[in-house]
Amino acid sequence: MSSDASRPDESTTPASSEAPPAPSTADGEDRGTLRDVANSLGISGAVALRALRGSDEIKPQMVERVREAAERLHFPLEELSEETEHRGVVAVLVNTMRNTWISDLVRAIRIELTATGRTAVVVPTRQRVPEYPVAADIEAIENLVHLGVDGFLMVSDLADMDHVLEATGNRPFVGIGCSRSFAGRFDTVRIDDEVGQGLLVDHLVGLGHREIAHVGGVGAEVARERADAFRTAMERHGLGDVARVEPGDFTEQVGQTAGSMLLRGSRVPTAVTCANDVTAVGVLSAARDAGYSVPEELAVAGYGNTSLASSGIAEMTSVDPNSDRLGALAAQLLVERVSGEEGPTRDVAVAPSIVVRRTTSAGPRAETTRRKRISVD
Repeated sequence: MSSDASRPDESTTPASSEAPPAPSTADGEDRGTLRDVANSLGISGAVALRALRGSDEIKPQMVERVREAAERLHFPLEELSEETEHRGVVAVLVNTMRNTWISDLVRAIRIELTATGRTAVVVPTRQRVPEYPVAADIEAIENLVHLGVDGFLMVSDLADMDHVLEATGNRPFVGIGCSRSFAGRFDTVRIDDEVGQGLLVDHLVGLGHREIAHVGGVGAEVARERADAFRTAMERHGLGDVARVEPGDFTEQVGQTAGSMLLRGSRVPTAVTCANDVTAVGVLSAARDAGYSVPEELAVAGYGNTSLASSGIAEMTSVDPNSDRLGALAAQLLVERVSGEEGPTRDVAVAPSIVVRRTTSAGPRAETTRRKRISVD
């Protein structure tokens, strides 16, 4: 896997613009996760956790090293539970189970929650009823409250947010990978999409692309923010007048439809960025159906760096949102709230990186060459 940009540090700010910046820890340092502690010593997360709990299975020298690493990386040792202690369940609310990015997040969430004796259950909340195209399953959320879950983690944007928050009562609530518009309503740990879309556009422009389009912008506020970030990146390169956004959501079907619209027009782009990897797979299908070779005649990039992007079939360039850190930090914030942490809501923006693969491994062909190739087919 190659990357043509290093990952900047994430920023942590209070949601209110009137308050001073709220650091990740009391010392103003970034907080570490269980995975950070384990990686710093070249051991597994399970070994690090047993060492932090003082297990007899771990040699005293290793216990001391792990403790020192945890303190150095500002891992919240005060939230560590005994191995036999199980204090509750956290509900992870999602729109769909079909996006593999969610499984990446849930894995990171569960690893971090394990350190506090908690576990997570994943609950799809999207339902379709005749009155509304998309609605949240409020009854399911209310039932989780009645069952006594410790709190809620929300992945991306849910529909009916006012009703969702009302249904959760006073349970702690943290959003992951959601729109920045939610900052101030509850704690948020989100992807810095301006950095992410900027990395994609920088990469494509560096290859010589100028006619670049984006598929997305509908279905959720976070999709609109990514489309806006794409436009901003294009304007930074002096390409604002040719920046085109083809409406699409986070599904493969709509991505394929949007891709078909782009490729049948009079002004066909040479590169396309997408709202997520699933949408990008739809665009790749549209390119195949229209007879466009990738990447020679059309470069395609996704967002999320899921297993879809890294598969041997797709080999798709994608933005890596650092899902391990997103999930771990969100779990930490929620545990702090469950443990009685008060104060202003926090908004953490985690900077992503780009993973370049085959689908953007070539610059654009000359216009005459592209047209001639397509007309012959």
